[in-house]
Amino acid sequence: MKRRPLALASIIGAAALVVSACGGGTEGGAASGGGAAEQELTLATMALDTTPQAYAARWFFDELETRTDGRVVVDQTGPEEVCKAAEIAECVRDGRADIGISVADYTAQLFPGEVIVSVPFLSNSSQQAVMNALWQTHKQHEGSQAKWDEIGLTPVAHWPAGRLTLGSKDEIRNVNDINGMKWRVSGPYLVKAFEQVNGNPVSMPSSETYEALQRQVAEAAAFAIDGAVDYKLVEILPEWTDPGVGHYNTFGMWINSDVLDGFSEEDRAIYDELVEEFNAGKGMELFAEGASEQCQFMLDHNNVSKFNRWDDADTEEWSNKVLDGLVEEWIAEAEKNGLTDARSYYETYKELVQDVTQEDLDKDPVIACVNEFYDQGRNER
Repeated sequence: MKRRPLALASIIGAAALVVSACGGGTEGGAASGGGAAEQELTLATMALDTTPQAYAARWFFDELETRTDGRVVVDQTGPEEVCKAAEIAECVRDGRADIGISVADYTAQLFPGEVIVSVPFLSNSSQQAVMNALWQTHKQHEGSQAKWDEIGLTPVAHWPAGRLTLGSKDEIRNVNDINGMKWRVSGPYLVKAFEQVNGNPVSMPSSETYEALQRQVAEAAAFAIDGAVDYKLVEILPEWTDPGVGHYNTFGMWINSDVLDGFSEEDRAIYDELVEEFNAGKGMELFAEGASEQCQFMLDHNNVSKFNRWDDADTEEWSNKVLDGLVEEWIAEAEKNGLTDARSYYETYKELVQDVTQEDLDKDPVIACVNEFYDQGRNER
């Protein structure tokens, strides 16, 4: 599909009146033919084009244009083309962009509820279970809705970037193997989880991890599978494992609420229906499609020795050391950041995220990939 030039930020009032929050105009709006005005929304994203996050989002934007017969289109700009990753939420709030995709942790003060995924071991479930739990908890929790109203954004969806994997030069089988090593880690709660088992976390942008490993600023990496594949960390780190931490961060997609209010009644109904479909399963179905080549990349790479998983007892040992304390820290921080009754949010989310079948778990891209390594006899110990 042809990408459209940067243009309209919002439409206010009748079809003939077009107002751009970004300072541009529209092409072929209501004045040209008397039909419904076309809304061109500017995307600000941090998702690399090759990642499953971008793959799923592209479907959403293309489907929105198709279902509205071209009345609503999204200029699908490149990663950090409009705003840097840590600024994307503010860019959407102030009108430099209309819709954004970034990691919730970068602006945790804006998204205190969604940051719950960053608590290690709490979201040791399927991607779909996490995505649905966040969406349903938001819809049930008045405090979450009030917080979103306060910041002037409306959530489209939040989904985990993927289960945490550990990459290193030597096999990492339990917390004892983490002890004393310098780990590239992101996210405040995950950093604390590593510190509590005597790991030495080193924070850096994803794009700088490869060089940091080369220079031995870090010795190993805690990453979603994107790290191994898209950032080519497998070239340096041959040993990979799923420690059972589960999902540890979330990508968010949100739209400026004023922009959304400018949708016609018909287009708003189409948008709402698409959002429900995306959250109910389509989003993670697309994510899995986008991630399908990642596992094959791992299987084919001649520097990958193993991609295995920890024994349940070893995962439980780490979880028992950190989970309860980190949950309490999240509750306190979420309340401080304006999420009223954060404990009830946690209770609702916890119940929903654990409502998962083994079939759904087996569809998770990382779980499925580790299973494939075992099936092919690649994980002998």
